[in-house]
Amino acid sequence: MVHLSENPKITCRCNACELTLSDPTPKMSVLCACEDCRQALSWAAKFGGKKPSGLVHNVYLRCDFSEIVGREHMQATQLRDDARSTRIFCRHCYACIGIDHVRYMNRVFMVQPDHCSLNFELSVKPTAVLFLSDYRGSDAPVPTDDTPIFHSFEDPQDYARYRAIPVVAETFSGPLGPPTGHTMSDLIESLKPVDNLGLTRGAPP
Repeated sequence: MVHLSENPKITCRCNACELTLSDPTPKMSVLCACEDCRQALSWAAKFGGKKPSGLVHNVYLRCDFSEIVGREHMQATQLRDDARSTRIFCRHCYACIGIDHVRYMNRVFMVQPDHCSLNFELSVKPTAVLFLSDYRGSDAPVPTDDTPIFHSFEDPQDYARYRAIPVVAETFSGPLGPPTGHTMSDLIESLKPVDNLGLTRGAPP
């Protein structure tokens, strides 16, 4: 459920960076245990960002911004040389205000509501729990309901099974008109060069 605001915004915690959304309706959400999500947030926590706890709540939103404020305070980052995701952090409070991935194709972007500020309410049931094989805790806090769990996507059949979930298929390949404003690619291009954090895969978060 979304309680709409007249100007739905994602901001960092110090209000230096701001994305105004053309469409704040969530496409879907997931709970993610992947190393990349937790490693990136743990890196940011060293500089004042909020430390991740347990699974990371990720929500997918339409990649279409009517206004972008505070570009000079934003930092585009990738975790390592082979990264496929680009994360936008505030250089002051190290909140993560958006994440792009090569597979999103400027259709959607990902936001982590626990690690930024929103002026609208996002409450959407997780579609799946992803990458549970990356979780290092003895007991991952997974939902107790019927939310499907995917331990990894190394098996192409598991990835195909995930992409066959109707809301997933709709989010990543369903009909969608062109954006009316700025996209994540536009934003990332304006922030180049992208900072390579040089984080080691498998290192403690």
